Amino acid sequence: MRETQAIIERISRLNEHYQRLHLSVENYLKDVKPGQSLLARLTDRWDPYLRELWWPVAAANSGLTVERPGSQRYEPGQSVSLLGPVGQPFRYRRTLRNVLLIAYDTAPTPLVMSVDWLLSNHISVTLVLAGKAALYPTQRLPPEVEVLHADESLSWPNRVMTVGWADQVFVAVGQDDEMGRFGQIWTLFKELRAEIPKAYLFGVFQPAQPCGVGACQACLVPMRGHHNSLVCTEGPALDLTQVMLA
Repeated sequence: MRETQAIIERISRLNEHYQRLHLSVENYLKDVKPGQSLLARLTDRWDPYLRELWWPVAAANSGLTVERPGSQRYEPGQSVSLLGPVGQPFRYRRTLRNVLLIAYDTAPTPLVMSVDWLLSNHISVTLVLAGKAALYPTQRLPPEVEVLHADESLSWPNRVMTVGWADQVFVAVGQDDEMGRFGQIWTLFKELRAEIPKAYLFGVFQPAQPCGVGACQACLVPMRGHHNSLVCTEGPALDLTQVMLA
């Protein structure tokens, strides 16, 4: 992981809740993979808090695009200190035909970058938005993506079928109670499937990361078998069959 400086070249407003920052970055960051993130800090203002976790949604020769809350203020020309890439790319199965992405009480931003890669490899994608995720604007997503909205009980159209045909599932949830919400997702899938195999249902964890390299151990997740995983080095996607859920 390296530190580098990026420049905000332009800003695209998606709606009142979300915006995209188009960054000029060093070439090595243009190779960031779906699942990897960046630790960012604006360099023109004093900030006593930890670096923020920024999720890329697109990478190209022209630069990197990240998605941020619409309530935060940025200006073209601002300089950003970036640490990254952080984490491991999503671990897709070699024989993959259908992927289910779920965002529950959080933006689907950590999952968005994977969409183009999956579609380019002829893999079908369904995105389920639940709770606060319903505020996310989907008009920028490729039309090939099936977008479904869930109600308060996490029920969505054709739920049994979408869970049944999915070869892998990646879930992002609200950070205020990640383990609790992942527990809800686990219970739901246990009701819908006779068995949850390994490397099928992944939780995409988004904890605060003071260092991003595993030194501080602030992002430890308890795993089965008396083993803990560091989200910053082994995540962010962890197999929920192996996580010690509450």
